[in-house]
Amino acid sequence: MSFLLAIAGVLVTQTTASAANLLVNPGFETGSLSPWSCTGGLGSVVSSPVRSGTKALSGAASSSDTAQCSQTVAVRPSTSYTVSAWVRGAYVYLGVTGGPSTWTPSAAAYTQLTLSFTTTSSQTTAVVYLHGWYAQGTYYADDVNVDGPGGTTSPSPSPSPSPSPSPSPSPSPSPSPSPSPSPSVTPTGSTCAVKSRPAGKVLQGYWENWDGASNGVHPPLGWIPITDSRIKAHGYNVINAAFPVIRSDGTVLWEDGMDAGVKVATPAEMCQAKAAGATILMSIGGAAAGVDLGSSAVADRFVATIVPILKKYNFDGIDIDIETGLTGSGSITTLSASQANLIRIIDGVLAQMPANFGLTMAPETAYVTGASVTYGSIWGAYLPIIKKYVDNGRLWWLNMQYYNGSMYGCSGDSYSAGTVQGFTAQTTCLNNGLTVQGTTIRVPYDKQVPGLPAQAGAGGGYMAPSLVSQSWNAFNGGLKGLMTWSVNWDGSKGWTFGDNVRALQGR
Repeated sequence: MSFLLAIAGVLVTQTTASAANLLVNPGFETGSLSPWSCTGGLGSVVSSPVRSGTKALSGAASSSDTAQCSQTVAVRPSTSYTVSAWVRGAYVYLGVTGGPSTWTPSAAAYTQLTLSFTTTSSQTTAVVYLHGWYAQGTYYADDVNVDGPGGTTSPSPSPSPSPSPSPSPSPSPSPSPSPSPSPSVTPTGSTCAVKSRPAGKVLQGYWENWDGASNGVHPPLGWIPITDSRIKAHGYNVINAAFPVIRSDGTVLWEDGMDAGVKVATPAEMCQAKAAGATILMSIGGAAAGVDLGSSAVADRFVATIVPILKKYNFDGIDIDIETGLTGSGSITTLSASQANLIRIIDGVLAQMPANFGLTMAPETAYVTGASVTYGSIWGAYLPIIKKYVDNGRLWWLNMQYYNGSMYGCSGDSYSAGTVQGFTAQTTCLNNGLTVQGTTIRVPYDKQVPGLPAQAGAGGGYMAPSLVSQSWNAFNGGLKGLMTWSVNWDGSKGWTFGDNVRALQGR
């Protein structure tokens, strides 16, 4: 059954006690989960850490299960309720199935999440849930409360939780079946050709498939449709759609996000955005959605499930933003298993897409110029892959992240993120060529699109517009463009990044 709910989700607000808590065992003080139900057998009751009393809920989220725990309560039709919980951990979510949700990306100590909802005219039960996020470790919850008048019927035991909207860095907690390799025929207007590498300057922004306003990360602007005219108006002509879910076996899922109202663009909407001037890539990875690069079987499953998505949704390219699991062998001329499997993925995708299908990469600095200090482990791990696709002409450009870490020149010199000196040193290093163990990797300026945080708070190393201008102008227009995390962050603070870059590029 689906419910239409009036919603309002906020973090850490005071609630008005209008009735007794409708939940049974809200603080888990019985020492057992009942009547809570948790997916994958990943929920348990622990004695530490607790917020009050002697017990709390522990959810051990895995790479394939968010450890969602839920309970069904009896409610009255057309009635308002407030739900709250104290949570601890990385990426912890509180929500109501079919209705609102809220979350915190990081809570080192117990933090209260609160949301409100109003039942429909015929609604007599509601399912309240908590969950973590894929591969983000164990979360904890205590003192969960549903405040409002109780219903007249006794709810049945909570079923195994089904997918429900809740904010996230990617789609729903219990992904739907993998897309068929042969998707059904799409309606007229929902198919359009792959666009080639843009000829002019680019401003490439990540588009978030979650709501950064409702979860409190970057209000007031959160999720916006990929067709939103403001994206183009503020200079963005290349969009990285972030991120699909990647299951532990390599299965890729592209689904609506977990905030209420968040939707991935339909194939027709993708064509609409492209017709308006956008080039759209699917970004793979991010900080929380890696791929098991140690397994060729996982790599093959990844390719088999992402290609139908790329075709069905009319993507123009793929952006590799793998930030975990990639390491070098210690010898730049010998690929490690993880490097070989990343190449296996890229080659597998490119082989099944049109010849003009795009490829970009967005590694952190340690994976690239960090090799000027040492080569091995993560240091320089992207370099053999970058070299392969620069040399064979398939890499559109490199989006190295000039944030969240030190920046390196060719001589092992190090600079703080957010400085013009660091920006120019490592950009020049790549253009001139970084030599590691006798092998030179060169990325010319017209294949460099450095990445910067759009606004303060979006990442370490934010640069004010004046510093962005100095960095850009240092190369006399030679760079292909700039990338930013993210479109949504920029929109939340007045679009100052996009407007500045658009002016610098003369567009």
